Amino acid sequence: MFTRQVVHRYEDPVDLVWIGAAADLELKVHRSADAFAAYDGKGTLTIAVAEEFDADDCLAQMIFHEICHWLVAGREARYLEDWGLSNIDDSDLVYEYAAHRLQAALSHPYGLRGLMAVTTDWRPYWDALPEDPLRDGDDPAIAIAQSGAHLARLKPFGPVLKKALEATATIADAVRGSAQPTVLWELTRPRHRLGGLVAQEEGLRCGDCAWAAQGGSGLFCRQHQSSEEPTPTVGSGEQACERWERKLSIDDCGWCGACCRQGFDLVTVSADDPFSKLHPQLVQLRDDGEMFLPRPDGACVALQGNGAADLFRCRHYDTRPKNCADFEVAGDACLSARQRVGLSRR
Repeated sequence: MFTRQVVHRYEDPVDLVWIGAAADLELKVHRSADAFAAYDGKGTLTIAVAEEFDADDCLAQMIFHEICHWLVAGREARYLEDWGLSNIDDSDLVYEYAAHRLQAALSHPYGLRGLMAVTTDWRPYWDALPEDPLRDGDDPAIAIAQSGAHLARLKPFGPVLKKALEATATIADAVRGSAQPTVLWELTRPRHRLGGLVAQEEGLRCGDCAWAAQGGSGLFCRQHQSSEEPTPTVGSGEQACERWERKLSIDDCGWCGACCRQGFDLVTVSADDPFSKLHPQLVQLRDDGEMFLPRPDGACVALQGNGAADLFRCRHYDTRPKNCADFEVAGDACLSARQRVGLSRR
């Protein structure tokens, strides 16, 4: 009777990617039924065997989560058992939540936030996270997660995480269309070729976006300009990215007002500008001799309204300073101002 000798065995490719990521960070992954997730402070990360997992758990996500724990606990936590965090009471709960926020922030740009989500009893906190989990707020976990995000950009973490997340996203692109609706891969999202993710809403095109601009070589996206690399062109009918924003017009100024409030610190006014002669009571002088319109509480002294029922309006629009008159609606400065006040995505 013929007996076949099995030389190779199958392993999940995404698990291999993240086992490799752990190895690149000098961590060894050990599987055991004795612990769900534990770190010995000496380089060995113990993760439960597959039989202990819920249906939406995976080894890759578990390794990623532990790396995030390391990042929020600080670089030196590598030498501490369980990253120096208590798992027997709630004294370090804020660090657990910080790891969740960091995990969501790092995985989102690759379309992997749904795939690499935390599971078990921690899921309610994760599901309640905002689109930008690192944005300033009242949760004390945010500042810790922000520090972890800074560390995640540095060596050795930055290159290792980028490599692992890109490899995982490539696998997601290959299998997404073949997965059933109840399979985790269906929660992944395709990436736009210029960066970020493809917009979830159907029918959004690059040519209809406020960030699209016509250049010498064709249509390009101002969201994806780089001072280090040539700006790639886009097709007007190309599916837009998640930063898509409808084109702006002068009619939008009444509810926006970004350029007249926190979008900029002040507006300079020249001595020969008619505004400085017509409204001298509004003009102030800086220490360097430059004239400007102050913005107490962030809003220009000439601005009225609140952008809601009472639209933003300049009290002296017809005689506004030259810098204001030259300001281009939907121009680079306009869009930058909108980003600064949170009306456009960064």
